[in-house]
Amino acid sequence: MKSLRAALALALMLPCRTPAAAPDWFPRADLMTIGVYYYPEAWPENQWARDMANMRKLGMEFVHMGDFAWAFMEPEEGKYQFDWLEKNVALAAQNGMKVILCTPTAAPPVWLSRKHPETLMVDAAGRRMNHGGRQQGDWSSPVYREYAAKIVTELAKRFGHDKRVWGWQLDNELSHYEKQYSYSPAATLRFRDWLRERYGGIDRLNTDWGTAFWSMVYQNFDQIEIPNQLEHPALPNPHAQLDFARWFAKEAAGYLRTQAGLLRQYGADQWITTNFMAMHGDIDPTLSAKDLDVFSWTIYPVHGEVFRENGPLGFRLGSGAVQSFMHDFMRPINGISGLMELQPGQVNWGAINPWPQPGAIRMWILRAFGAGARMVCTYRYRQPLIGSEQYHKGLVETDGVTPSPGGREYAEAMRDIVSLRAKYRTDAKEPAAYAKRRTAFLINFDNRWDIDIHKQTTRWDTVEHWMKYYRALKSMMAPVDVVTEDRDLSRYPFVVAPAYQLVDHALIAKWTAYAENGGNLVLTARSGEKDRRGQFPETLWVERLYSLIGAKLPIYDLLPGTIEGHVTADGVRYAWGAWGDVLEPQAGTTTLATYADQFYAGKAAAVTRKLGKGTVTYIGVDTLNGDLEMALMRKLYASAGAAPANLKADFLVDWRDGFWVATNFTSTAQAIPARAGTPLLLGTRSVPPGGVAVWVE
Repeated sequence: MKSLRAALALALMLPCRTPAAAPDWFPRADLMTIGVYYYPEAWPENQWARDMANMRKLGMEFVHMGDFAWAFMEPEEGKYQFDWLEKNVALAAQNGMKVILCTPTAAPPVWLSRKHPETLMVDAAGRRMNHGGRQQGDWSSPVYREYAAKIVTELAKRFGHDKRVWGWQLDNELSHYEKQYSYSPAATLRFRDWLRERYGGIDRLNTDWGTAFWSMVYQNFDQIEIPNQLEHPALPNPHAQLDFARWFAKEAAGYLRTQAGLLRQYGADQWITTNFMAMHGDIDPTLSAKDLDVFSWTIYPVHGEVFRENGPLGFRLGSGAVQSFMHDFMRPINGISGLMELQPGQVNWGAINPWPQPGAIRMWILRAFGAGARMVCTYRYRQPLIGSEQYHKGLVETDGVTPSPGGREYAEAMRDIVSLRAKYRTDAKEPAAYAKRRTAFLINFDNRWDIDIHKQTTRWDTVEHWMKYYRALKSMMAPVDVVTEDRDLSRYPFVVAPAYQLVDHALIAKWTAYAENGGNLVLTARSGEKDRRGQFPETLWVERLYSLIGAKLPIYDLLPGTIEGHVTADGVRYAWGAWGDVLEPQAGTTTLATYADQFYAGKAAAVTRKLGKGTVTYIGVDTLNGDLEMALMRKLYASAGAAPANLKADFLVDWRDGFWVATNFTSTAQAIPARAGTPLLLGTRSVPPGGVAVWVE
């Protein structure tokens, strides 16, 4: 194993490609491409050629293969079999389709699990997982990593220079699903090593973890275990939990970095990605910004959730806000993004699995196009006849040849893209009025983790809080980049930083300078409470924000059960319950909303002030349905001269490469915001639920 360990070390040091230096994998004139997952190992060899030909007849331009196929690539230790995969790569090329190959490490073979049970993850109850599913491998196990490195290396040697192979996907939906974390001895050792590197000495850790509380003091790093609620009668140390969440995300990013490094070390010159899961809170894609060439992700919009905000058809349409938010998050990481898994019909794993609204699948694909995606891939081509996903629809029916309703919608969407390619103009300029509304939406995974550790109320939902502001932005037709605080904010007329709980003086100074130089900053409830360690500073409550927001914040309130409080703004009354910051405006600060009841009736719930050439707005209340947040955001954008649109939330309209793209996730028909007489390239001026319209102005 010595040479392999050396290769692993070298892989971690290899320089990554940057989009500027990368080959032109996604020519701008192609706009977007569509492809499909295929599992040749699950079907008779005499059907492979037929299936590949039929994929192309549906218009698919690439095929995705190899994930979960470790037992077929290495049926016995050290005996590699890639001929079956080679045949399918050849068949794809013969049919004019590019190939995405996957590293198979999400489904280790039984011989590995039985020979090395230490490669299996351990759940919070101390149970070691077993063979017979997927995602049971422990990324922290050095043995598991060595075996994973060997199969990745062999794949790279075989296909790394193959021009028919377009790109690589690493692993699959990197997670342990409902088990969340591995509590194995290997994970514990790596967590301790990370803590040693982070803190240097145990005294500093004790200080930052506040171990004086409840006599938690550690004498050395070897005494530390992974914080595990099942092992504590009371709450585990919240600072330990925050650090463990940080470590876990970095551990996952390091695992991806190792695989990407091996592919490049052994000659792969194709692009590399992985399929992150939509809104998944444990893995931070931004930690892989320098390791991946393409940022792709998974979403299954319809799986039994109701999405009442979209009306009675919401359960068939999915959440437009969540889909669009994820596009706006993944795209700015390096500029190249897309969907790696998008459902083609009913799925099997939801609590209830309804049919999508007719037309919705095509709408999801065109939403990806409007949001700047360069690729969409559907999971999967054939509906399984065996296994855990039998009820998961594919592009074809269970006979293997008849296009399913979803298959027909994918084919229609591909025809749409081909027709738009003919209309593409290289000189198209982003409309100036649209650019004036450009917004940076700041997120920080540390904030999300810390809030989840200490929600303070069961009514709080961080993602739902984000969505209230995001839906407001999209209703105004604002182009949004969901970014982290390290980015240059000067190019954005507006910055929205919701529930930004962990701050330091440097960030507050950056926000202050942004506003003073003409930017419009929006902060929201439960911001600025803690330092980066998750500790309260020894000041008045949130005092570090006083000079920025132009107000004091002596108390906050939370209402129990279904009790509602109310606030008023511009004569309109709004209900709230989860969180209410009670503000005391200082001189020069304008009150935007006031509490209408409770013992602090008449006190400010939202304020705004001028700061230098710009503005700072603080909205301290989280309303039940986000209507106040939408009204205040629209007021702010209008006062800043950004001329906000007034669309129904989840009727999404964006500009991309010269095209206006409208997708309707609501349950009623919506009129497009186009000038009278503007000809449409796709759709109609009144867009039905699940419908699409595309035009050029």
